[in-house]
Amino acid sequence: MTEPKTGELMEKIVSLCKRRGFIFQSSEIYGGLNGFWDYGPLGAELKRNIKENWWRSM
Repeated sequence: MTEPKTGELMEKIVSLCKRRGFIFQSSEIYGGLNGFWDYGPLGAELKRNIKENWWRSM
């Protein structure tokens, strides 16, 4: 089985995260800015959990 190219894999990951509500493109209603993302509710919770676990490990 061949592995997808890095760019294709990243597009699939971003698409999944957008569909599941982890991230949204910044200012999407104004056309958006390439490379800028806002966290959705699930993304903010994931970020908080990662940060808490990192602090506990230090």
